[in-house]
Amino acid sequence: MERKHIIQNIIINIICFIAGSLWEFFYLELFFKKTVPEFQIDIIIKNVALIMLVNLILLCILHSMKAAFLISCIFMLITGIANYFVISFRGYGIVFMDFYAVKTAAAVADGYSYNVDSYFLAGCLAAALQSGLILFMLWAGRKKRHTHRGSRGSRWLASLAGIAVSVLFVVWINFDAFFFRGISQVTWDHNIGINDYGYLLYFLSNAEKTEIDKPAGYSVQKVDKILSAYEKPSGSSSGIQRESIKKNPNIIMIMNESFSDLRVLGELATDKGVLSFYDSLDKNTIKGYVQSSVYGGYTANSEFEFLTGCSKAFLPGNPYLQYMDGYLPSIISNIKSQGGYDEAVAVHPYNASGYNRNRVYPLLYFDRFLSAEDFDNPLLVRDYISDLSDYRKIEELYEQKKKGTSLCVFNVTMQNHNPYNNNSYEFNEDINVTSFNSDMQTEQYLSLMKMSDDALKQLVTYFKNVDEPVIILLFGDHQPHLPDSFYLHIMGKEPLQFTQEDTMKKHEVPFLIWANYDIPEMVIETASINYLSSLFLSAAGLEMSNFNRYLLDLYKKIPAISAVGSYDSTGTLHDCTERNSEYAELMKEYEMIQYNYLFDEENRLDRHYQVSKASPE
Repeated sequence: MERKHIIQNIIINIICFIAGSLWEFFYLELFFKKTVPEFQIDIIIKNVALIMLVNLILLCILHSMKAAFLISCIFMLITGIANYFVISFRGYGIVFMDFYAVKTAAAVADGYSYNVDSYFLAGCLAAALQSGLILFMLWAGRKKRHTHRGSRGSRWLASLAGIAVSVLFVVWINFDAFFFRGISQVTWDHNIGINDYGYLLYFLSNAEKTEIDKPAGYSVQKVDKILSAYEKPSGSSSGIQRESIKKNPNIIMIMNESFSDLRVLGELATDKGVLSFYDSLDKNTIKGYVQSSVYGGYTANSEFEFLTGCSKAFLPGNPYLQYMDGYLPSIISNIKSQGGYDEAVAVHPYNASGYNRNRVYPLLYFDRFLSAEDFDNPLLVRDYISDLSDYRKIEELYEQKKKGTSLCVFNVTMQNHNPYNNNSYEFNEDINVTSFNSDMQTEQYLSLMKMSDDALKQLVTYFKNVDEPVIILLFGDHQPHLPDSFYLHIMGKEPLQFTQEDTMKKHEVPFLIWANYDIPEMVIETASINYLSSLFLSAAGLEMSNFNRYLLDLYKKIPAISAVGSYDSTGTLHDCTERNSEYAELMKEYEMIQYNYLFDEENRLDRHYQVSKASPE
């Protein structure tokens, strides 16, 4: 009878262990507005197995199932709440690479106001029920604590067995393709991945992709052969025929926070023009649209693509935070090497430490970095320094530069940063959507864009009236995260229903190259941010590296490359994981070149990545 009683207790404990883990999966997913029946059975099993792994490890350490579940319950609750609020302002939950940007995320999250809904309350209630039940059981069993516990040796033996099982499970899921099969494929929208596969399963699958492996078939000799073909430019490899070239023009490069044209998504009518000045520019102007690899955040990733010519299609993490640990040739070093540029200045009117910019900028050969503390009494729009004050700082730099030198500045603005729910700020010109009943966040964002357009007009007007040649590049880093209802109105579906083609539209942002001297006008319908620096150098008539000329040639064949997908010259959309095609071979070559440039530091072919040797000052 005693043996039968022991077996019954073991079976009951196993059932409780599985049920408790399933319950934790249930309320964790409520914070993502998902319920268990919405998942396929294999996805449920895999997610619950991961939670059981956590609980088993805790059980082996604490020798108490109640204590183990109490800790994991608190952990799941905190995880769910954190993700709920991150989703509210960014559109998708916390992924592994976010841990490299905790400090930056905390700085910008402080300005948000948050609301909760029934899913949030249900998740908190479900977690409270579990923790309350556990605490009651601990209280009720306090006098029986030492009953039926077995010997110390048997408990440690059981713990060792549990640890062994945990280790074997971890080894199996790391080395066997079955557990994560198919889950890592949804890289173009984290929100879809989390909702399809459950948070824990997708999070771990995404974490596996942060390591950069040497590309298959990679060799320094192959990279050298590819880039050596571009030693001498032949004709105009970008397709931009320059009628006149100004030697060492003043260079202004602006990446404008959340600068986008929402009309690319569908019909959008407003009571006032949003981008009236941008739309009106055509003389001495090249403009169009580029694909961004990010949406709603991760500004520094777009910045990195522009400054280096690399693509996030091959980089799962955050380059500024993970991969930058030494000097790297960039558009900045190439501009400086051509003479006439006394210094290169980076400007960002916010915290200098955001995304490690204060550490990374010198590695990209910037000489000076101006952050929020360098602005005296700037005009604030909501809680951020305005584009107008930002651009006046550029004008100030121009006026203060040494005589006989040219200005080189790269500016990352801050005005249009989310959130877009500040009820206390009053715009001089509110923008109202007239084509459908819009929400307050969308209209506040459009009002901000109107202010950006006005500031651009002021900047262009200023430099139109200076005597020296000036060329300006402006582009958006990503589209803003707006409520699902906005996308339902303008695209007829919510983001979770988007195809890859739909998602590409969400990653499309405008760009503009304007000069106060003659350059040929052009409209570029499709490009991507990784090509933009090479296109800009070509338009400015500056010397380019072999890598720049390679990119301009690749641009003809694959005009847009991003982490979301790529368009070839026929307009066909490709996935970055595609294999066995002409497109795949071109992407493979690009990946090998990028690996040599970023990661093979000992064998990096610097002569291909810079116009002439530049050294840090």
